[in-house]
Order: sequence, then C-alpha cells, then structure tokens
Amino acid sequence: MNRRIKQVWLLAILSSFLLIGLQTYWLYNSVTYSMGEMRKKNAEKAEQAIVTYQTNIGEAVKEKSHIGYVVTAYFSDYKRPVTTVCSPLDTDTIIGGVVYSKPGFGNVMEKRDTFDLRETDSNNSFDCLNTYITYQLTRFDKAHFDRFISRKLGNDFIGAEMKTGKHRLWQTRIVEPPTLFHHEMLVEVPFNPIQYQSMQMRMQVPMLPILKGMMWQMIGSLLVTIMLLLSIAYLIKVMLLQKKVDKMRSDFVHTMIHELKRPVQTLKMCVSVFSAQKTDEKDENALIMETVREESDNLTAYLAKLREVIRAEEHIPLQITSFDIHAALQNLVAFYRKNRQKEVSVSLDYQRTSDRMMGDRDQLLNVVSNLMENSVKYSGDIVNIHVACRDTVKGEVMISVSDNGIGISPDEQQRVWTKFYRSNAYPDMMQPGIGLGLSFVDMIVKAHGGRKMMQSEVGKGTRISIVIPQHS
Repeated sequence: MNRRIKQVWLLAILSSFLLIGLQTYWLYNSVTYSMGEMRKKNAEKAEQAIVTYQTNIGEAVKEKSHIGYVVTAYFSDYKRPVTTVCSPLDTDTIIGGVVYSKPGFGNVMEKRDTFDLRETDSNNSFDCLNTYITYQLTRFDKAHFDRFISRKLGNDFIGAEMKTGKHRLWQTRIVEPPTLFHHEMLVEVPFNPIQYQSMQMRMQVPMLPILKGMMWQMIGSLLVTIMLLLSIAYLIKVMLLQKKVDKMRSDFVHTMIHELKRPVQTLKMCVSVFSAQKTDEKDENALIMETVREESDNLTAYLAKLREVIRAEEHIPLQITSFDIHAALQNLVAFYRKNRQKEVSVSLDYQRTSDRMMGDRDQLLNVVSNLMENSVKYSGDIVNIHVACRDTVKGEVMISVSDNGIGISPDEQQRVWTKFYRSNAYPDMMQPGIGLGLSFVDMIVKAHGGRKMMQSEVGKGTRISIVIPQHS
C-alpha cells in the first residue's frame, strides 16, 4: 500500500508539473507570437517614417534648389539607362540628356553622376535615385531627423544611427528582434542605397498592449493551475488519511495475532496433555479432543498466514539467497503425501539443469505450499497434484502446481487474487479458509519481480504457474 501511495504521489506531482509546464509553454508561445506581430508592425512603421522623411526633404530641396542634379543608373531589367533629375521649378525638361531652364531663373548648374546598379531590379530605382539626389543637395541633420521620426513614431522610437556597409540594403530588415525579457528591437531601413547607407533605428516593443490582449488567457490559465494544485493537495490529504487508517488496521491485526497466539498455544497444550492419556478409541472425550486439536491447528495456521500477508504487504525486504530448489520441492512433495484426511498423490517433474535458484527460500516455499494446500483443500477425496519445475527461454525459473480439483470459473480467475475473496462456487462453504492464500502468492511473486499465470476449467482442475527471474 505504501508503495502504491508513493506511486500515486509521484504521478500526481509529475502531472501537475507537466500541466504547469504546458501552460507556461503555451503562454510563452502566445506572448512570442504577439511580440512577433508587434515587431512586424514596428518595422512597417519605421519604414514608412523614413519614406515620409525623405519625401518631405525632397520637396523642400526642389523648392529651394537652384541646381539641376541629374543621376543616371543602369539596371538589369532596362536596356537603356534610367535618368532622374532634381531641378529648380519648371526646369525639369530633359532633352538628349541636357537640362534646359526657362528664362528668368538665372543660371542653372548641372551635376551629373552615373551608377551601375545592375545587381538589383528597378522596383526601387526612382526612389533610390531621388534619395541620392536629395542627400547630395542637403546636409543631413541628425537632430532634425530624430525630431521628425520621433513625432511620427511617438514613444516607441528610442534612437537612430546612420550605417555605411559593404552591401546595398534594399529591403527593411530586423537586426535584433525583441525577446520576452528584452523589449527593444533594432530595425535597419534603406536610406541611401546607392552609397551603401542605411538607417538603424532602435524601437521599443511595449508589453502592456500585449498583456492586455492576453489578459483573459492568463487569468484562465492561472485558475486552471490553482484548481490543479488544490486538487493535488486534497488528493495528498486523502491519501495521508488513508495511510493512517491502513496503519491503524495493520497495528490492529498485529495486536490481534499477538493476543490470540497465547490462548491458542495454551489450548493446544491442554489438548495434547489429555490426548496423551490412555483412553478407549471409541471414547467420546477422545473424539472431542481430536476435533479441538484439529481446529486449534487450523486457527494457528490462519494466524500464521495472516501474519505472512501483513508482513508481505508491508514490503519486508526479501532475503535473496541461492538455495537448492530441487531438494526443497522434494520435501514439500513428501510432506503432502502424508495427508491423513484424503488420498493424496503428488508427483514432481524437475527438468532444470541445475538444482540452485536465486530468491527468498522461505517465502517461495510458502508460495508453493499455499498452492499445494489449495489443491488438497479444493479437490475431492482423491487428490492428484503435479508439481513441475523448469527453466524458461529467458533464464527464469517456472514452478507449476496442477490438480484435479473443482476448478475456477473464468469470471473469478482474476478476483481470486484479491485478499479475503472466496468463491461462491465452492460446494462446501464450511471448508476452512479466509481467502488469503492466493493474495499472498501474488504479493510474493511481485516482490521478486516475477509473474503468475492461471489455467483452470470448472470440474477438471487448475494449473497455477509462477515465474521468478534469476539475477546474478
């Protein structure tokens, strides 16, 4: 019972940790997913803010500039070069690659640059060329840029730095994604790709909106976890109470056995004294004394069996030794052949190559004795018992006890291993017994790490086998 209680405790604790772990994993994934969505939104906001800044600066340059700036670039999907221009008002006509100005606006200076951009497509061609012109005609003001982006992004914007790399950046990318314990992210946005320049912007990923969106999920998960812990606590309390009741029962049985042994021994001694006196065989007192002696022996056997079951249930450590199983079985066979109440025939079929086996000698012999005793008890006046011992293919020892008794119905073949269970199919319910023999067999076999098997047919007999592993 104690081992089962410990197993239930262990399973309950492992289940609680597993469920809590699954709840934590689920919440973590939910938060991570929400942070991923927020990360994408921040990247889009940063990109849009940069585009807005460049557009506004470009318009300002066009309004104030008195210089025509022409940029020509070669792209992979255009056979001819692509040209873009930033010039004074109404002077953006290009004829043969020359910028002409209308009268009244003074002299116009033309600057021309040519780039080979054939490593990329033309999707961003005009934007990047206009950005390059704007950057050439203005002096980049970091403070002005920060103020402008801060107005667009609000509190999410932390700061920005210009980066010049070895490769052109055409698409916005996330350099450092936020984590559950680090709520900042680094976004790199194309700024002036022609000159390999990009803008790295550090932004805040606020957790409060994410937590608000998951509030009901977290409350539900917390309630489930609390209910689980309370249920486990209640289960442990009930098991502790059951363990206490079981200990009281065990103590009571021990006390009962101890208290009954003394009067039984005294009764047997008195019967022996009277039986030793010379009396006529037909004397009524002699018959009474014989009956009292037999019932005293039965009561002594019951107490011994009850003590064995209680000890086995408390998991007294087994005394594993190497012993001569062949000689032990021969002694048991010889003992049961001397039965005075019935005509008993016992045969032994020993097929092992060795006489030695590993196990608790006394407990295993008690198991075989219980099986043979049941064969005698639940058979007719003529009892045939066959004891067999052999090795299995796995190196185990199998001991079988077969009889020609009343047999056990299929419905009861599992129930007979339960303590205090006695079948209603027995023809003589006055037959001595308290239903502990097979339960004791079951406990001892399990304690050895073995297994049991039963084959029985009503009216034809029963065969019970036990298999005991052999560990070196």
